[in-house]
Parts: sequence; C-alpha cells; structure tokens
Amino acid sequence: MKLVIAEFLRTLKERDELDRLLPDLLVEMGYVPLARPQTGNRQFGVDLAVRGKDPRSGIDELLLAVIKKGDIGRTEWDGGEQSVRQSINEILDVYLKSHVEPQDKGKNVHIVVVANGELKQVVQASWCGFTADVQPRASLEFWGIDQLAEFIETYLLDEHVFRDEDRKHLRRALALSGDRDYDRRDLHRLFLRTLGLSTSGELEIPQKSGKALLKALRIVSLSAHAFSSWALAEGDAKQGLIGMERALLWSWHRLQLSDDATSKVAMAEAFGMLWKGYLVACKNYFERVQPHCYTEDALLGYGGDSSELSVIAFDLVGTLATIGLSQLLVTSADEVEFEARCSHTQIVANALASLIGNNGICSSPCLDRHSQDITLALTLLLLSDHVDDAINWLKKLVRNVDYSYKAKKYLPICTDSLDDLPEGSGWNGEQASERLMESSWTLATLAGWSAILDQNDRYELLAKECSESYPGICVQLWHPDETLYKHLYFSQAQFDCGASEAPIDLPKCATAWRTHIETILASEQTAIAEASPAANAGMPVLDLIACRHFSTPIPPVLWYRFVGALAGNDCSSPDFVVQK
Repeated sequence: MKLVIAEFLRTLKERDELDRLLPDLLVEMGYVPLARPQTGNRQFGVDLAVRGKDPRSGIDELLLAVIKKGDIGRTEWDGGEQSVRQSINEILDVYLKSHVEPQDKGKNVHIVVVANGELKQVVQASWCGFTADVQPRASLEFWGIDQLAEFIETYLLDEHVFRDEDRKHLRRALALSGDRDYDRRDLHRLFLRTLGLSTSGELEIPQKSGKALLKALRIVSLSAHAFSSWALAEGDAKQGLIGMERALLWSWHRLQLSDDATSKVAMAEAFGMLWKGYLVACKNYFERVQPHCYTEDALLGYGGDSSELSVIAFDLVGTLATIGLSQLLVTSADEVEFEARCSHTQIVANALASLIGNNGICSSPCLDRHSQDITLALTLLLLSDHVDDAINWLKKLVRNVDYSYKAKKYLPICTDSLDDLPEGSGWNGEQASERLMESSWTLATLAGWSAILDQNDRYELLAKECSESYPGICVQLWHPDETLYKHLYFSQAQFDCGASEAPIDLPKCATAWRTHIETILASEQTAIAEASPAANAGMPVLDLIACRHFSTPIPPVLWYRFVGALAGNDCSSPDFVVQK
C-alpha cells in the first residue's frame, strides 16, 4: 500500500494539492493548525504552522513545515529566494522572533521540510552540516516521499478504516484507471463501504459520526485523488474526472444524512479538499480537450460511426458545460477570486462555442438524455454572454431533430441505451423502430428553449410538426417533488421521485407556452429548487453536476428562469439558474 500512496504523492503539486493534504495528516497525528496555507501572504519561510505533541517522542512542540514539490537537489537546496535553505533561514531570522505566539514561547521548535520526492545524495552533506548548525535553535527534519507514505498509511489509512478488501479494490481500480471502458465499480464499492452507505444510498448500521465520518471523507478524497492521478498518467483524464465527480457527489449525499454539527465539521475539514480535487480534475481534462475545440471536424477521428460520434460529442458538450458552470455557480465573498473564476468561465465557454461551431455532429443528438447536455450547454453560453452562439445552435438542433423524426432516421432514441443504437435506432441507414420513438424529452426541451429565447418560429415549427408529422411521440418533461434531494446526489432521481408532465400537447403559439412556463415558476417547483442543500451552501452547481453525472433530467424550473432573458433582463446573472 505504501507504494500506491508514494506514487500518488509524486503526482501532487505544491500549491492546492500537497499543502491541502498535509494539514489533514498533521491533525490526525494530534497537532492543531495555527493557520491554513494561504497563497499570496508573506509567510517568512513557513507554509504551515501547528502545535502539539510529537507522536513519536511525546514532546510538546511547535512544528513549522516548509513544503516543496519533487526531489531536493542543489538548486532546490540553495539556488535562490525560494530555496529550502533560504526558507529555513527566514524562519530562524524572522518568524521565530516576530510570529511565535506567547503560549508557544519556550516550546521545542521543530522545522520539517516536507517534499513529495527525495533528498538527493548531492546535498546530503550540506543538509547534515546545516542541521548541526541550527540544532541549538531548532530541530530540523526532512519528510520525503517514503516518510509521508508511512505517516499517511499509519494515521489516515489505518486498518480500522482502510480494510484489506478496500486495499484490494483500490489497487484494482488504479490498475484499470487507464481503460476507457472501465466502469469504476471497484472504486465505487470502496466509497460505499468507507462512507457507510448501502447500494441504495441509505445509512448502514452502525452509523459513522464525528471523527469517524471525517476520517471516512478523507479516505474517499485520497482514494479519488489517487485514481484521478493514475488515470491522468495513463492518458485518460476523463476517467479521473468521473471518479472525482462520484466521490464528490456521494460524499455530499452522505453529509446530508448527518446531523448539523457533524456535517459542519466534516464539510469544513474534508469536503473542501474533495472540491479542490474536482476542480483540478476539471482543469486536467479541459487542458487535454481545449486544443481540439478549435479545429474543424476534430471529433471525426474519435468515433467508428455517426452514432458513436454523437455520443462522444454530446458527452464532451455536457462535460465542458459543467466545468464552466463549476467556476461560475459557486458563491464567493472574495471579489478578486470571483473575477478570476468568471475569466475561467469565459475560457471554457469560448471553447464550447467553438467546439459546437466546428463540429456538425454537435447538433445531432442520438440519445434522449442528450437533452440534459443541451440544457447545460445553453445555460453556460447564456451566462457567459454567448447569446448569439446559443441561438444559432438552438436553430440547428431544431432543424436536425425535426428532420430526424420526420425521416425516422438519426433521431434521439427514447431508451438511452447504447445497445439499441446499432439496430432499430435509425442511425444505421434504416428507419427507426416505433419502440425507440415512443417518447421524447428532447422535443419538449427544444420547444421550451425556443420559447424562452424568443425563437417563436422555431417553437411554432415544433408545435406544428409534433401534432401533424409525428403525433405518436409522447412529448414529456420531468418535474421533481420535495424528496428530490434524498436521491439527486446518489443516483438517477427520476426513478424515485417526482412525476412526468406527459403527454405534452404544445400550444401553437409560443406566447401560450411562455405563460405555461411562468405558471410552473409560480408553483411549488420553485420552492423545491430553493430548498436545495447545495444552493443553500453556496454551491448550486452541485445539483447540475449530479444531473449530468447520473443522467437525471435537469428540472425545468432551473432553466425556465431564463424566460424573458432577451427582453431586457441581465442574461449573465446566475440567479436565472438558482435563486439566492
């Protein structure tokens, strides 16, 4: 297991990764952090300060950590202002004289250089000599990759939490992380056991609470981080992103089953690390696909036939949309941070708009569940001021989907089963079977967006053809009930709660459908949306991530709020998606 941990540690960056893991490790070792690492503040050599008893000697001490990435060679040891030696000198000359609190004066000062690498042989002599020189003022120690792995296994992954079966499943998940067809079942089993959840999302007996739950969340976080890092190293950033999404959503689901006090502690201590890990996985994935978004017909080489290409295209569209929304739909009190996230949102939205414009297949959905990807993408485009791109894409979607239902070819089949695509779907050159044309979320979604964005001619075309050209299709939408949040973060929610609005008989006039939309907004559906625990915690994007991850239809009340957006309202406001 130490080898697994060591390989995971080697992949961590100094900022926002290694410095997020170390505080949790030191807390488990019995230390109390004085301050969490913060980027931009003058630290005088100290990246993390904690107080407590050394678990090995029992001595009460002040531990000051200097965090570095990778191996420590000559350059890292003494090669500039950011070198290890310079950092330690700053601690001795400045920090110990001006930053030590009165209660810590007189305690043993323990300076630890922490790195996810090794102390190279070329600096061993210099290290030993320097350690001897500073000994009267402080004890100096190096924690490298092997020492960190040992501490993590001892204090974070002890035998009571990380059992032999869990180790076996983690090893298997890591071994298969580079296989694009791997369904991550071993990782999911580990998550369920660690969080104390049944396969239906209910609490197992006995329930984890307090420190036990906190430790469980840390184990899930570490396991997901390791899987994501392994997958990235194997060249499959998407596998790592999906693994992090599942850890994030199931951990949030588990927190909703806890009492308020336990949830608050666990969320503050561990959920933040999961969210950071998710954002890193998003960044890694986006960096891999971004160049392809700006190349015409770049997706053509990634599918064996048009239906497979459509699946890949809409999966990419939905994923990019949630990556962009994860930057925007998170509450922040820091104006500078918010501006930075808005900038990141624009970068993702630009790539998404270019992807859609450069690849015609992005306007031909082959599965009904692609209606969720369409809604997510339109939401991001509108919130990022890509209104023209959103409208142009909507027009192409309406044109193609209308043709596909008339011709009974290349249509979004209602079963959402990839097994149905090879035969009877209309994507193989023959006409689709009646069974695969029985119902449609896509038609209702496109009609709704057409009415919302004042594309009256597009709406009226769909309303007319639904009545005349393909009347046998049951047009429908799903609306959740108040039990939504018991299921949303764990599995497909539409099978356990809510009701379908079906069959929908679209009125001929778009104005009439907009009136219907406003009726829905005035109903209890808005109260259900505002009861979201994620939105109330300042992270409304979690609801959208959950919908895409588990293929749950996005509740219409969330995107119906764009109605009237082009009639003078601020279309870039997140309040159109989730009200504060």
